[in-house]
Amino acid sequence: MLMSLNVVTLVGRAGQDPNVKYFESGDVVCNVTLAVNRPTRNSDTPDWFNLGVTR
Repeated sequence: MLMSLNVVTLVGRAGQDPNVKYFESGDVVCNVTLAVNRPTRNSDTPDWFNLGVTR
């Protein structure tokens, strides 16, 4: 079975301070919102992404 990997690079502005949580198990979770500009003819409203990283 072949596996594929998708890679995405987002460049934008953080919507707020990252939310970092530390757990007794040693796991760390970081959540952040990112605003990415994608200007169009009709609107300059950014696209918002909710990102989460677990380690």
